[in-house]
Amino acid sequence: MASWGYILILYFLFPLISPKITRNLASGAPTQLTNIYPFPCSDHIKTCSAFLYQHNGLSKQNITKLYSVNASAIKPISYDDRQDYLVTVPCTCKNVNETVGYFYDTSYKLQLLDTFANVSNNIYSGQAWKVGGEEESYKAEDVVTMHLLCGCVEDGQKTVVTYTVQQRDTLSSIGDSLSSQVSDIEKLNPSLTSPQFVDIGWLLYVPMYKNGVPLPNTGKKHEAHKWTILVGILSAVTVLSMCTVMIFIIRRNRLQKRAKEDRAAISKSLSTNKTMSLQRQYMYKDQTEDIPVFESERPVIYSLEEIAEATCDFDESRIIGQGGYGSVYYGTIGKQEVAIKKMRSNKSKEFIAELKVLCKIHHINVVELLGYASGDDHLYLVYEYIPNGSLNEHLHQPVLKGNKPLSWTTRTQIALDTARGIEYIHDHTKSRYVHRDIKTSNILLDEAMRAKVADFGLAKLVGRTNEDEFLATRLVGTPGYLPPESVKELQITTKTDVFAFGVVLAELITGKRALIRENGDPNKMKSLISIIQEIFQDEDPESALESFIDGNIKGCYPLEDVYKMGEIADWCLSENAINRPEMREVVVALSQIRTSSTEWEASLGGDSVVFSGLFNGR
Repeated sequence: MASWGYILILYFLFPLISPKITRNLASGAPTQLTNIYPFPCSDHIKTCSAFLYQHNGLSKQNITKLYSVNASAIKPISYDDRQDYLVTVPCTCKNVNETVGYFYDTSYKLQLLDTFANVSNNIYSGQAWKVGGEEESYKAEDVVTMHLLCGCVEDGQKTVVTYTVQQRDTLSSIGDSLSSQVSDIEKLNPSLTSPQFVDIGWLLYVPMYKNGVPLPNTGKKHEAHKWTILVGILSAVTVLSMCTVMIFIIRRNRLQKRAKEDRAAISKSLSTNKTMSLQRQYMYKDQTEDIPVFESERPVIYSLEEIAEATCDFDESRIIGQGGYGSVYYGTIGKQEVAIKKMRSNKSKEFIAELKVLCKIHHINVVELLGYASGDDHLYLVYEYIPNGSLNEHLHQPVLKGNKPLSWTTRTQIALDTARGIEYIHDHTKSRYVHRDIKTSNILLDEAMRAKVADFGLAKLVGRTNEDEFLATRLVGTPGYLPPESVKELQITTKTDVFAFGVVLAELITGKRALIRENGDPNKMKSLISIIQEIFQDEDPESALESFIDGNIKGCYPLEDVYKMGEIADWCLSENAINRPEMREVVVALSQIRTSSTEWEASLGGDSVVFSGLFNGR
C-alpha cells in the first residue's frame, strides 16, 4: 500500500515539475513564450511613456534600429556582470487582432530561418505578442510588425517596466534592481498565484518608482502615536487656515488700493477711447483668479515723456530690432541702459501676455522686464538692455554682420543658458508657462555672451499635469520651429518649446537657419529638422553629422561632444511629443557636455584660437 501511495504522489507531482526539468535539460534558452499576457487598458490613459527591459546583449546602435527609438531613449542598467538596457517607448492602448491592451509596435526585417519564437526571444527579450499565423507567414526579407507588450499606471510616481524573468531571479531581486516593491509587483501581475515564485521566461509588469522606493511604513506599534500627530496637525492646519484667511483679506485690500492707484496713473497717458479697454485687460482681476494680475513685484509705470526722452524721441538710429509687433529702441533712463519695445495699440493682446508673464518671472536666463508705458496709440515695454543682440546675428553669416564666429564652448554655454531659462518657466514658476516662440532671434546675448530668453508675447499658461494641454484658436509661432501636433491639431504643451529648442541646438551645431533654400531656389525650402532626422537615420550618423558642422568653427571642436548635442537635438525633435525629453533632462545632459567641452578647451592651452571663447575672425 505504501508503494502505491508513493506512485500516486509522483503521478500528481510530475506534471508540475516536468516542464522545468524538460527546459533545464534543453538548450538553456533564457526566455520562453509562456505566462505572457497583455496589460489591460485604463479608461483614463490612452498613451504613456514606459520601459522595455532588453537583456539580449544587443549593442546600443542595434537597439535603436530594432526598437525604432533614438539613442537617448536607451538607458544602461547592470545585471550581474552583464550590460542590459531600459528602452523608453510610447505605450499605447490598442486592439491587436481582437486583443485589447497596451502595446508598442516596431518593425523587424525577417532573416533566413527566422521564426516568431526566436525573434521574440533572441531579439526582443521574449516580450512580443503572438497574433497568430506567424509561422506560416514568416518569409526572409519581409518586414513584419512586432507588437511589444508594455503597461501604463495612473500613479504619476511610477513607470511600468516590461521585464522577462531570468536565471536566479526572485521577486525581491527584481524589485531591488528596478526600484519597485514586491507587493506592487504582485498587484500588477495577478497571474502570480504562488507568492514569491517566478520562473525563467515569465513576463512581468514591474511598477518602477521614478524617484526610488519610498521609506517603509513604521508599523502598528506607532498607530496611537500617529493619531496624536494627526490631531496635532489638524489643529495646526485650522489655526493656520484662519491666519491665512486674515492675511489674504488684508493683502487683497492693499492690492485693490494699489490697482486703483495704477489705473489712475495709466489713465493720464491713455486716450479716452483706449483707457477703459486696456484697464479691463491688464489692471482688473482675471475672471479665473482671485487676485490682480500683478500679484508679485509690480513693474515701474513710466510716463510717455520719459520713454520719448530715453529714445531721443524715437530716433530711427536708436532702432536695434524689428518684428511683426513693431520696433525695439535703445535708450537710457537715468543711468540705466534699456531696450524699449514699441507696439501698436492693436497688439494689446501680446502686450498683456508679456506683462502677465514677465511680472512673475525673475531669472538670470530670462530678459528682465523693468516697466511699461502707454499712450499716443502705442504701448511700450521697457527691458534691461542686452548689448550683444540676438543669437541669430552671431550664427548666420556673423562676419557680414560685424560679429566674430562663436567658438564651440561658447555655443555649449549658450545652449545650456537657454535650456535653463526655458526650464525655469516650465518647472520653477508658481504658474507653468509655454513660450511658444523659441528661436535664435528670441535668444539674446549679454556682454559675457551668456544667453537670455526674450519675447514672451505668445506665452500661454498651462497646467502642471502631463494630461493638461492648450488648444490654440490659430496657428502661431515661427515656421521651421513648429512641432507636428501644433501644425496639425493646434495643440500646445511644454513639449512645444522642447521641439523648438531642438531646432536651436541644430542651428548651433550646423550654423544653418531653421529653413534653408535648396540650391538657392527661394521656392524650394528644406527644414533643418529633416536634415537632423536624415543624419540620425544614416548608417554612420557620426560621419553624417560631421559633414554638417558649422564651417565657422574651423574644425576646432570635440566631435564626441558635438555628436552628443546632436543626439539631444534629435531627441527634442521626436515627432511624437511623448518621446521628447523634459527641459530639466535637457539641462542635465547639456551641463555634462558643457563641462566636457570646457575640459577639452583647457587641454588645448592658452594659444588656442578657441581659448577666449570667440574666434578672431581670420
